[in-house]
Amino acid sequence: MTIRNFGRVILGYDGSPTAKPALEFALVEAGLRNAELVIVYAWTEPDYGFGLSESVIEEFEARGKTLLAEAVEEAAKAHPNVKVKTVLQSGNAASRIIEQAENADLVVVGARGHGGFASLMLGSVSDQLVHHCPIPVTVVRD
Repeated sequence: MTIRNFGRVILGYDGSPTAKPALEFALVEAGLRNAELVIVYAWTEPDYGFGLSESVIEEFEARGKTLLAEAVEEAAKAHPNVKVKTVLQSGNAASRIIEQAENADLVVVGARGHGGFASLMLGSVSDQLVHHCPIPVTVVRD
């Protein structure tokens, strides 16, 4: 068996409450592996049937930039020795994370719980990653 060691941990990040523990987990893993942490934020443009204005797209990008900047700041405070890179893209989040995983060792995402019986289910992105990502995936619950 060949052991992969690309020195990259990928974090799918959306700024939600469940993303915070996933960020901490990914930082610890990156530190233990002496790896770079790549934080990926992707958004899917809603289909209103008539296209999106440039200002709406700019709002999605601005939100992503803000969330990524906050995550990088938090990472630098908590784990200053971990090198952090960010990726901001439009498109399906799971697909964008899988693209980044091509040369990585681990993918980390948070799981959105819904309470009661529904909390046993994964969120759609984590579910897609668990079933389709070519490398190990850790789903972190808060």
